[in-house]
Formats: sequence, C-alpha cells, structure tokens
Amino acid sequence: MAKVILQNVGKVYPGNVRAVQDFNLEIGNGEFVVMVGPSGCGKSTTLRMIAGLEEITEGTIQIGARVVNDIPPKDRDIAMVFQNYALYPHMTVYQNMAFGLKLRKFKKAEIDLRVREAAEILGIQELLERRPKALSGGQRQRVAVGRAIVRKPAVFLFDEPLSNLDAKMRVQMRTEISRLHTRLETTMVYVTHDQVEAMTMGDRIVVMKDGIIHQVAEPTELYDNPANIFVAGFIGTPPMNFFGIEVLQDGEKILLQEETFTLQAPPEWRSALAPYIGKAAVFGMRPEHVGSPTAESTEGAPKISATVEVVEPMGSESYLYLNTGHNNFIARVDSHRSCHVGERMDFAVMLAKGHVFDKETTKVIV
Repeated sequence: MAKVILQNVGKVYPGNVRAVQDFNLEIGNGEFVVMVGPSGCGKSTTLRMIAGLEEITEGTIQIGARVVNDIPPKDRDIAMVFQNYALYPHMTVYQNMAFGLKLRKFKKAEIDLRVREAAEILGIQELLERRPKALSGGQRQRVAVGRAIVRKPAVFLFDEPLSNLDAKMRVQMRTEISRLHTRLETTMVYVTHDQVEAMTMGDRIVVMKDGIIHQVAEPTELYDNPANIFVAGFIGTPPMNFFGIEVLQDGEKILLQEETFTLQAPPEWRSALAPYIGKAAVFGMRPEHVGSPTAESTEGAPKISATVEVVEPMGSESYLYLNTGHNNFIARVDSHRSCHVGERMDFAVMLAKGHVFDKETTKVIV
C-alpha cells in the first residue's frame, strides 16, 4: 500500500494545448479513488502521469515516500490495467501473467505461486493453458487484472478497463474489482467516463471537466450535495432537472418563479437566497424528488403541472418525460402509477431536496 499525492500537477501538450490544470489530490493508503468525467476531461492523462507514461509539465507526483517525477514506470511500484487488455496473443494465460515477473528475475517457484494465487482470486484457474483468442472479453479482462495482481504493487491503476464489455459483464466485473479491493486492501486509482461505475465502486470520486477538478467527495455526498451545475447534471441517472427561475420576495416569503409555476422557498433557504432577490438563478431537482410517493404523501407539498410526453417503464419504477409548457423535465415514479402520454398531471415536489445554483458562476447557493 502507498499514498499517492499530486500537487499542482499540470500537463500541456505541444501547441499550448492544456489537458490538466492545477490538479491537487491526496489518495490515502488502501483507498479506492475513481476519476470520472466526459471524454477529453483529462482523467486518463492524469492516470498516465501517475504511471509515468506521460511526463508532467508542472507540479509533483509522490507515491509512498518518493517523488516519482523522474522515475521510470517500471520503478514506480505500480501496475496498470488497460482498456484493451494488452495481452500477448502468442502466450498462454499463465505465460501472460508470469511474463512481468520473469523480466524481474523472480524465481520460478515464486512466479508459479503468485500466478496460481491470482488465478484463484479471480476464478480463472481452468484458463491458465488457454491463449487470449480462446477467451471471452470478461475472461481477458480477468487475465489483465491477474497480470497486475501478481506484481503485488503498491498502487493499482485502471484505465477504463470495462468499456469493451457488454452491460451485464460490466456489472459483474465492477463487483469483482470492488471485492478484489476489499481483499487486497491496496491503493487503487480507477478512471471511467461512466458515472454509475464511479458511484458504485469508489470510496471517493474525483469529478473532472476540461482538465480541472470540480469536486472530490464520497458518492453519497457527491449525489446529495453537488458543488455546481456540472456535477449535479453529470452525477445521477436520469440526470438532475434544471429550471431557469427568478428569485422574488413576497413579504416574508421568498419565491422561485419559473414561467409556468412558482415555488415558495423553505425558511432555511432565506438567508442564502436573500442576496439573489430580483435576480435570475437555476433550480435543480432530482427525478426521484418529483412525483414520488414520498413527495405525494407530504401534506401541502408544492406541485408542478406538466404534460406527459413519454413513459419509460423500468420494472420497479417508471421514468416520465414531462413538459411544463416552458421546460422539459424527468420524474421517477412508482411503476403502478397510472400515467398516459398526452395527459396533464400535477406532480408534488420535495422542495427541501432541491438545489438552487448561481446562474453566472454555476456554483450551488443552497
């Protein structure tokens, strides 16, 4: 195990193309950290800088007690699992897993012990004599992970390792990687563009966009208390709904006024919203906080009237795609609720679960 510390790390490519800017993060011993963001946000570049596959332009990277800026990848005590598996097609599974240890002059008995231990952990003992072309995508990914395990590194690095798998295999493999982390208790840094993977796997999640960290938090904290509009919209499936509003005052009341509805802000929001009276803002609301049984059962809950445009049955719940006449939004409701396309309905809102964002800075107000 080892800490990984990145201080003011940046990466600029030729042509003054900045991929990563002022990246600061401390990853604890044995922690599982996931970096997530849209394509081109700099997450894979950051991972490759930790691995030593990309030179850093500025800042320092520390693994354990060593600053590794000028240390080659093979000497950083890391193991990396790639998106494309990177297996040698002419070698058996056993030979692929043993290859790195042979290069490091390990004794044959030690190599055999490590390979068979890793194969047992991953449940691939019966595959050791096969070649990669005889394996499924999920089996190849297990071999790639096994090749990393035998190294017994201080840090595991995963670069979108599940993106080539089908949906069912992705779910299975992310569970297996989480179990592996629990068993090995090794520091892991995992990169993905899939926010569901990030939410289900990480101890902490680093949300990136345009080479900049937007928020670092535990999954629940990230979901419940996003720092800005980007994080709120990126984390969550379906994403958060956003409404352009104006903050108004009516006596002691503070109102959030949209073109087609007006909501009264909860008393605890008053002080935070006071500076925004008379100004435009953005109101955000998760799909499960509108039209849900909990919202509907709340006495006196505010309501939004909307027309049902699409109904997506999901088994235990349904997603309703709605239109207020000015804004589109999504509600996650009980699957047994009777809803028909074209029907105009009132949907109760759990206003206390909502968010208000500054329209200019996009940062959260409440």
